[in-house]
Amino acid sequence: QAENTGLGSLATLKADIDSGAVETLVTLTPGNPIYDAPADLGFAESFAKLKSSFHLGTRTDATAHASTWHIPAAHYLEFWSDARTSRGVYTVVQPMILPLYPDCVSELELLSALLSEDGKLLTGEGEKGAPSPAYTAIRATFSALGGEGDAAWKKLLRDGYLAGSTYQPATPAARGDMSAPLVANAPTKDALEVIFATDASVYDGRWIDNGWLQEAPDPISKITWDNAALIAPKTAKELGIYDDIITPEPVSSMIGIDGVAMNKFAKVGPDGEGENRKQRMIKVEVNGQSLELPVIISFGQAENTVVIPLGYGQGFNEHDELKRDTKNVSHVGQVGVNTGFNAYPLRTAATQYFATGAKVSKTDKRYSVALTQEHSAMYGRALAREISTMPDVKKGDFAAQLADVVLQGNDSHAPKNISLYKPVGSSTFHPGKDGKAQPLLSDPLHQWGMSIDLSSCTGCNSCLIACQAENNIPIVGKEQVARGREMHWIRMDRYFASQEKYYDEHGHEHETPEWVRDNPALVPQPVACVQCESAPCETVCPVNATIHTEDGLNAMAYNRCIGTRYCANNCPYKARRFNYFDYNKRNPLISHNLYKGPFGEKQVGEAPHLQRNPNVTVRMRGVMEKCTYCVQRLKDAVIRQKGGQKQEALVAGKASTDMTVNERTLRIPVDSVKVACQDACSAGAITFGNLLDGDKSVMVRSKHIERNYDLLQYIGTRPRTSYLARVKNPNP
Repeated sequence: QAENTGLGSLATLKADIDSGAVETLVTLTPGNPIYDAPADLGFAESFAKLKSSFHLGTRTDATAHASTWHIPAAHYLEFWSDARTSRGVYTVVQPMILPLYPDCVSELELLSALLSEDGKLLTGEGEKGAPSPAYTAIRATFSALGGEGDAAWKKLLRDGYLAGSTYQPATPAARGDMSAPLVANAPTKDALEVIFATDASVYDGRWIDNGWLQEAPDPISKITWDNAALIAPKTAKELGIYDDIITPEPVSSMIGIDGVAMNKFAKVGPDGEGENRKQRMIKVEVNGQSLELPVIISFGQAENTVVIPLGYGQGFNEHDELKRDTKNVSHVGQVGVNTGFNAYPLRTAATQYFATGAKVSKTDKRYSVALTQEHSAMYGRALAREISTMPDVKKGDFAAQLADVVLQGNDSHAPKNISLYKPVGSSTFHPGKDGKAQPLLSDPLHQWGMSIDLSSCTGCNSCLIACQAENNIPIVGKEQVARGREMHWIRMDRYFASQEKYYDEHGHEHETPEWVRDNPALVPQPVACVQCESAPCETVCPVNATIHTEDGLNAMAYNRCIGTRYCANNCPYKARRFNYFDYNKRNPLISHNLYKGPFGEKQVGEAPHLQRNPNVTVRMRGVMEKCTYCVQRLKDAVIRQKGGQKQEALVAGKASTDMTVNERTLRIPVDSVKVACQDACSAGAITFGNLLDGDKSVMVRSKHIERNYDLLQYIGTRPRTSYLARVKNPNP
């Protein structure tokens, strides 16, 4: 057969298998065509005709079970590799750790072995300590791109990319008629459009066994451990399912905007709420196939469309709520079993991303869903605030709106808090014996603070996952999330807002058009412990388990905590999390295992222990926890700063006891320490630093911006974390 060049389609591969042109097939991670191939291809039947098949993957999915051989794949950060960005920039992937499982191989190593004459897999020369064939292949590729010598190689490793390696700009021929068929066949309530979307957590199904991602709530629907059909409110009303899901409740204002329409919250079904909450299920029929799954109202979604996230429903066992077929139970691990609904059978080769002509009908079935947020409004409290660059007759121009940021919500009529003390940084001053003010428990070097810009935040949950990884926060499973017992230290709230009335240039009031009311804006807001200087939680703890540190942190002494939960009750931000069970010791993914206490099955294997941060305490049952501003990173930075001064003294030939230190040498360099959520935020929405650094710190400068405001300022908690109001720049 002639050599194939370039990329072919799955349909072409199927034809080659059926014709006998392909007898052996190697499937690389994360490919899983047995599960996600278009339904009309019949790829599984053709795959079974292969004489031999090999699957390289990090888990044994459907394709792995259908293959002759499964080869365990290494994580991409354990081996050498390279790649190109979407713009064509050449970059190299360096191994960050030694392989946890030495028998695993990378894609590049496997392909190098298959293409080599001697077929050596693990080492390039077959000798101990020799470089891997992946490293040799990368050096060869780099040399072919013009990178000669060790100096150029080291520069590539340091920079992370090869300058000047971008693809040449393309000159595609523009066509204006591509959208004509879509416009001609606009969807209706009797012929809906189904959009097959990658899921915000499991993507296309490759992360189905990742518990951190499964428990991260969807940025829009706030569902965890499942997927659901998303439908616009108007479409839901036309289909007769709106009243089963949403209960309207009149409110007067939201995010400082009078007359807001998004005054709805999720309706409590006949089975109750929380752990008993069950969502209405619908039947979606398209492309000759049907699927029953729960439905959630999605504000702001296009009318006559149904969005179904992909990647779920890969395997079920005897504990599945709907008692579905258990034949694929081995295709997923403990994390991914019994999660969601498989929408891939609805797709065809011609409708892989969206399909038209779908019909939706109600069913009598209900399905348990675990939502982390069931409300969509702020009820006039102006939690997430926004202003607009467009002048408003009632609110004035941009400058007037900017000045009004700190007066939105209850702050507009609540009297200013007047303290008997004079705060500086986090210190509380009181009269000393000499009549002068004396600081109480105040660190003169470091006073930590944070600022979050709502204009930059996209609600992507990266900070939530980074915090979970950094601080040994356990997953608790769908059942506990439904009970409101999720352990995330960061809560990614989201609110919807649209005006019911507007004012023209003459100040006359008018009804907002219906299409505006049906398409509200979404405002995400990450909320964690805001490190109050006047913390309500500290005053109610009977054992002093939550205390204030000299550098301004609201800290937790876990070994003192007796679990009264008074602090959680008294926290106005609802930022504290309680360990109802030994989530880190007992396996929360086994049905009812947590309730067996000491008799329940424990976490097994080395992996659960290896994923934990050794610098952070692992909490147990009965202990309260919350955000600590990554105190382990702060203390590490302080220790390294002191150690650096000692090292300088030794280099200068002095004894370590003779070193001279002062405020300048002991203070951590400006903005040199980052917390986990800040590290992970791709939008740069989170800034963190030392309040005593003054305007040299980006965080301090952000607190001087007029958009800066404190959450629930009127209650007088004086939080260290503040927010920058979101700025909208609408098209006039």
